Amino acid sequence: MSEEIARKLKAARAKTDETQGAFAKRLGVSTDAVISWENDRRTPRGLALEALNAKLDAILKGKK
Repeated sequence: MSEEIARKLKAARAKTDETQGAFAKRLGVSTDAVISWENDRRTPRGLALEALNAKLDAILKGKK
């Protein structure tokens, strides 16, 4: 599952052409969290994971 989150994060950030810092702000998390998730060092859990998935799906589908 964590590899899927890393892949979705990278794809969504590439689509928005944002820095990791700007993307983190959009998601409401720290820059360190985005870096760790993209590099598959940490994985969001529970409600944070559900919220993150919903936001990433919206970005990937072209909704802001």
